[in-house]
Amino acid sequence: MAISHRTNRLKLIGTPAVEQLQNGRYELTVNCTTMNSREDWYSSNKARIFPDFGSLESAEMSIDGLAPRTGEAYTDMRLVSVQSSTQQDKYIVTLVYQTLGDSFVQVKDDTISYEASGLRRVTRQSIAKAGTDFQKTVGTTSITSQIDNETEVTCFLANYEIDDTDSYREVTEVYLQSGILSNSVSTRNRGKLTIETVEAFNETPTSSISGAVTIDSQVSNINGIPTRRSTFAKGAGQISVTSRPSTGSLSGTKEVTVVSYGTPVQPSGTLISESESEENGYVRYVRTTLQPVGGITGVKYTYQDVVEVDVPGEVTCATQESDGPATGESQVSGTVAIVQVKPRKTKKVTATVTVEVTSSAPTDFDVAFDMSNISCSVTSTRESFQYAPGQTIVTDQLGGGNRKEFKEFSQSYALSANTQTYPGCFTVGSRSETGTINYESAGTYAYLGSTTNALGVEQADYGLEMATSQATTSCKAFGSSSKEGYVESGIIKRRSRPILTDAAGTQYFEVITWTV
Repeated sequence: MAISHRTNRLKLIGTPAVEQLQNGRYELTVNCTTMNSREDWYSSNKARIFPDFGSLESAEMSIDGLAPRTGEAYTDMRLVSVQSSTQQDKYIVTLVYQTLGDSFVQVKDDTISYEASGLRRVTRQSIAKAGTDFQKTVGTTSITSQIDNETEVTCFLANYEIDDTDSYREVTEVYLQSGILSNSVSTRNRGKLTIETVEAFNETPTSSISGAVTIDSQVSNINGIPTRRSTFAKGAGQISVTSRPSTGSLSGTKEVTVVSYGTPVQPSGTLISESESEENGYVRYVRTTLQPVGGITGVKYTYQDVVEVDVPGEVTCATQESDGPATGESQVSGTVAIVQVKPRKTKKVTATVTVEVTSSAPTDFDVAFDMSNISCSVTSTRESFQYAPGQTIVTDQLGGGNRKEFKEFSQSYALSANTQTYPGCFTVGSRSETGTINYESAGTYAYLGSTTNALGVEQADYGLEMATSQATTSCKAFGSSSKEGYVESGIIKRRSRPILTDAAGTQYFEVITWTV
């Protein structure tokens, strides 16, 4: 009589094959024939002959289910594979079961290998039924590994991979010994800068170079293993020196710049600039000096130049004889006050130009050809006076004892003044003069009085009576009476500007001086 497996529709072919696996696990292979070889392979009939993945070997199928015989069922034996085949006119179904419990069991013993750095790697494969919870943390979960009688080595979970099917959950775990995975060292700038990159698992990378500083840290990945990568740098010594000749006011010197790592390197000379900067964790120093020492200050060069200078003018108060017109009746005579001026002017002189650099600002100096203190002014006045006689009026002319004469006249007076300034001029000679001009300006026929003739008869006398005019002019100078402060040798002009401040705070000036 044929023996059924899980359902009356599956009949055992011979005896199932059993394979003992590691760690108390088994694999069972069962071959069965179906009741209806012609139709059982139909899609509508597959539930009769194909159990669910992960179902227990002892579980009854849903159609014509059948319980196992006493002692037949293995513990936690679950379906992992099912397939069909034909042998002549038979339709055969092969079912494969494995022991799959609700906790993980190692499929085999650990596989141990070593990294290039000498760190131990442990690969562990475990299996359990589908959906079994897996709770382990990379970098925290650890195991101990021992080969034969060696001292146990602690390894930490580096990564894991979960393979899920409807039947089982298989986990592959990789454990790694903590330590340095890789280390590389390189140099730059002719060996003055050393760079070291250290990759470590489950520990903080450290540098093998004394005095190196961390310039970069990051989490990286090597072949799926999370690691910490740190880069260290140590700079020490001079890496470059450059020089160039100075120009302009600093000609005769040269700028020397030294770049160094770790500690500053200062060339000889006057320090004019310095800087420090952090580059990837190490300090870069730059120092620039002017050489030679003390070569900054002093006369740099001289040349000749033609410049214009001022020449002061002269002012004099004087009088001048009048050359006025004359007639048969009158003549203009006298003097008039005048101002004689030699205007200020400019002239060209040859000057020596000196270009020098000093460490202090130029002080005040006396300027040659300076006319800032030379200036004068002249106040001129004009007065005019005119007198003109009029008619004579006589009362009681023919006698009677009450005779009176009245003389008519007219006169006028005018005054004007003005002041003229003469910057850059001084007075010479007289500083005050006055002139007067008198002349008869008009004649009038008028009664001059009465006389008694030879007969004793009083008679009136008539004649020409003259009007007179007088004009008075004056000029008076004020201000400079000499070329005070005006010299014709020395410094004509000077220009200065700051050109440099050294690192000590000393300021240097370019000074250009014109001298005669």
